Amino acid sequence: EMCIRDSINAEYMGILKMNEVEAENTIQQMVNLIDNEAKESIEELRKKTEEECSIERENLIAEARKKLRMEYEKKLEDYRIQKKIERSAAISKTKITQMAERNKLMDNIRTESASNLTSQLTGNVETYKKVLKELILQGLLKLMEIEVKIRCRKSDLEIVKEVLPEVSLAYVNKLTTEVPKLKGKTIKPRINIDEVNFLPELNLKDPGMPSCMGGVQLRAQKDRIVCNNTLDERLELCYQGALPEIRSLLFPKKVTKQLAHSFTIISYLLGQ
Repeated sequence: EMCIRDSINAEYMGILKMNEVEAENTIQQMVNLIDNEAKESIEELRKKTEEECSIERENLIAEARKKLRMEYEKKLEDYRIQKKIERSAAISKTKITQMAERNKLMDNIRTESASNLTSQLTGNVETYKKVLKELILQGLLKLMEIEVKIRCRKSDLEIVKEVLPEVSLAYVNKLTTEVPKLKGKTIKPRINIDEVNFLPELNLKDPGMPSCMGGVQLRAQKDRIVCNNTLDERLELCYQGALPEIRSLLFPKKVTKQLAHSFTIISYLLGQ
């Protein structure tokens, strides 16, 4: 019996030992499986994280590039606008300067014309008498009035008195021969000289003061109608009438455009 019992115990212990080894192996296998799954999960998570980081990095880089490009384009556009403004200002400045110089030259021409006219008439009394006759007659024909008052410079008073009778006859002759309603009628116009109010004398020293080169003013209907036939007015009318031709002679369009373009470039460069 003892032998049988020992044999059974030995076999049982062997069985227990075998079950412990298998249990350890099974547990180890489970541990290895869990460890492998954890490693795979970690690796998969790492790859996914790297991919997401890479995508996010690319998005950030693309967004930064877009922002920089927009900022650069805005700065470039602002620069272009500023240059356009500067160029426009340079062109305007050039035009203003050009117009000022033109006006100065035109004023010089007007002043020189007035000076030449004054010197010619001052040195020739007979010529000035003839001019006064024509100016008075022309003014009378413009007014077409029976009662007219003539205003002249005080220095011209005697000359006007001298020529007035002849001018009055010429005026009556014009009316009775050239105006149909007055043909064959007797006309006695009342043409008087204003010996109280005179036109200003020629003043070359002070441009700001009134000045008159000569000629007359004719007034009718109690000064409600005025015909200004002074030499100053006639010269101004001639000047205004000849202004387009004077400008075309002094400032040819082709040359003016070339000069304006050159002045614009120079002004723009100097302003840099």
